Order: sequence, then structure tokens, then C-alpha cells
Amino acid sequence: MKKILVLIMFLLMSRAEAAGWSPELRIGLLSGVEEISLQVSAPCIMIDTKSKKTLKKFPADKKFTVKAKDIKAASVDIRPEKIKLKDLRTTIGEREYFGGVRLNVADKKFTVINLVPIEEYLRGVLPEEMSPSYPLEALKAQAVAARSFALKNRDKHKKDGFDLCDKTHCQVYVGTKIFETTDKAVEETRGEILTYKEKLIETSFHADSGGMTENVSDVWGRAMPYLIAVKEIFKQVEPWTVKVSVKDFSSRFGDNFGELKKIELSEMEIGKSAKDRTSSGRVTSAQIVGSKKTVTLAGTELRRKFSLPSTLFDMKIEGDKVIFTGYGSGHGVGMSQKGARSYALDGWSYEKILEHYYHDSRLKKLY
Repeated sequence: MKKILVLIMFLLMSRAEAAGWSPELRIGLLSGVEEISLQVSAPCIMIDTKSKKTLKKFPADKKFTVKAKDIKAASVDIRPEKIKLKDLRTTIGEREYFGGVRLNVADKKFTVINLVPIEEYLRGVLPEEMSPSYPLEALKAQAVAARSFALKNRDKHKKDGFDLCDKTHCQVYVGTKIFETTDKAVEETRGEILTYKEKLIETSFHADSGGMTENVSDVWGRAMPYLIAVKEIFKQVEPWTVKVSVKDFSSRFGDNFGELKKIELSEMEIGKSAKDRTSSGRVTSAQIVGSKKTVTLAGTELRRKFSLPSTLFDMKIEGDKVIFTGYGSGHGVGMSQKGARSYALDGWSYEKILEHYYHDSRLKKLY
């Protein structure tokens, strides 16, 4: 009996793969709207998600408006009547999306959710998260990282009634944005995810490490053995500078801070730790000395207060200015997108790129 069940599961998975199946995601797009304009590329039906009853039918290629006050169910899906969900295109307002729509109703207002298979979702994510002009191997590494992130975090917005949002809080997703290079990267890594000890991992990524990535424990306080600091092929290639007047700088610390007198922070060196820097050289804290009091601020707080690209920086007082000079962009954890580009240009495969940034991880084909 066990052998028969295994054979049935194998046949079902084979058929699903042949049919182009992939896990379905619910992506939150809008909330608190009283009505929504829609257009579908193929005939669709509106289904009560609880009773599974068909409430209405919609023709293809014709705009229609759905009003929350007219929907008696708590939640409805708009899905294709005959074709697969992955082949449907739905225009919501002025933007087109892969897949269909779920409308959750509360207080006569909608939460608008895109129902989309993950492979089609990734086609809309990848061009936003990495430039389509990047080498294919870098794009493939990003596709695997984005797929793994989506599946690992699919309950991130459970309380809101969907899996992921379409913003940087999750991953930027703008619907149907098609490029040959990014589509190819998604297709050639179809179903591939990253695991550690057979479990799906957190595949954090960022724009530019500046020369060395960061230990996750130094950023978010929780150690993960696969998210450790690694050196890059290049470092300090894109310096940035942020200048703030001393007066404005001092005002950020309140009236009882007084006038800025001194900044205490050790000099930055990539890959060298200090009492106020991590092993990669990022700022953990700095002392800001005012005429009335001294403030100790975390590097992440300084980054937030002064809109700095990263925490890999030096800071000093020059005349009537406080000058931040640094490298990198983003939190520094996991894969550096510009680093992945450099490695791809150097001939690395996407598998090798992923192995470099996600220590001891394993590539696995999920479907």
C-alpha cells in the first residue's frame, strides 16, 4: 500500500509539473477601497471563498466595476472559468497583473489581493529587485533568492488576509513587467529554493555590501549559520557622501542636547572590527557629544535619522558641517546584488554565487 501511495504522489507531481503548476500566492495590493475597476483577459467567475458558490460571471476584455457594498460574502475570488490561473491577466485600475483577484470585504470596503502562481509572481518581482541588464547568472541567483524569500515569508501578512505585500517590506512587485532576461532567469531556475539542513532559509539580500557583507546577528540580533559575513571580489567601489549642517544635526537630538561638540567613532576599515564596529567595519554605535549631554546612538539609528545608504561609514565635523562618507547600500545581510553581478561577470555560476552568500546552504528543486 505504501508503494502505491508513493507512486500516486509521484504521478500527481509529474502531472503538476507538466501542467506548469507552482504554489499560489496572495499578494496584497490595496486596502480600504469602496470599489475597484477590473478587466480580465479570459472569461472569469466570481466565487464565494467560503461556500464555493459561483456568484457572477465576467466576460473577457471588458471593464467592469465591483462595489464593496454590493458583495454579501466576506471574501470572493475572481478566477478564470476555463484556462489556468497562470495564463490569466487581470487589469486592476490602470495596472495589469498575472493571475486573478481576491476581494476581502469589511465595513463595505475592499482589501484587494492578487492571486498569482509564484513563478508568474517572480516575473513581476525580478525586474524590480535587480536590473534586467545584469548577467544571466546573477539574475538566476536573484530568482532563487526571491523565490525562497517568498515561500519562507508567505505568512508575513497573515493578519491582513494575504501572504505578502507588494512593497519593499516584502518584495517589490508591480504586476506584469516582462523582460526576456528576467523571464529566462525565472524559467531556468523553476522551482529551485535554498535550504539549510533540509529547511527553507531566509534569503536576505541588499543592493551593495561595499566590500563585505554582514553577520545577521550584528544587524537583527539573531544568529543564522548561513547568513555570515563574507568578503567581496571588489570593495569600496561606489563611495557616497552625505552632508548635514551642524545646526540641523544637533536639532535631531532635542532641545536638551545643546550644541554639537564632538563625535566619537573609530575609523572605518573594511573587514576590521572595533569596539564600535562589527567584523565587517559597519557602525554598531557612536557617541555624539553635545554641550548639554552626550548621546550614544546605534549605527542603524544614525542611518535612519540621516537617511544614509548603509551603516558602513565614517563621520566627522568639518566647519559647520557633519560629513558622512561611506560605502554600500542596504542592510548588508545575505547576497549583495552588485556583488552577484561582479561574480557573474567573473564567470561564476548562479549556484556558486548562492553558495558564497548563503554559507553551507543547499539548492533544492521543490517542484
